[in-house]
Amino acid sequence: MNKAVILIAIISASTATAEETEFRCTSDVSGEELQVFRNGDLSEARMIVQGTEGTASVAHGLDGLTFIHIKPDEVWTLVLHFPTMTYELSTHGATAIEDHGHCEKG
Repeated sequence: MNKAVILIAIISASTATAEETEFRCTSDVSGEELQVFRNGDLSEARMIVQGTEGTASVAHGLDGLTFIHIKPDEVWTLVLHFPTMTYELSTHGATAIEDHGHCEKG
């Protein structure tokens, strides 16, 4: 019986790390939607911005998260503020975007 309890605990822990948290954000500038999917271990995320998907590193702040995606020809930085559920997006390189808006946790 104890082995069953341990097995259930291991299975529960492994499924928790596989889950993603989704943030759907809408630009106050253009009305376009962007998405951020943060993985269960909190170190990486996927971002979809203007139809382009990329992997981002996650930096944890006091009241939010910063997602940084680096490609050979551009860098995306998205800061998500939890108290207000607002964001700022900045891209530099092949494309240059300065954007802001609001997000909902999915």
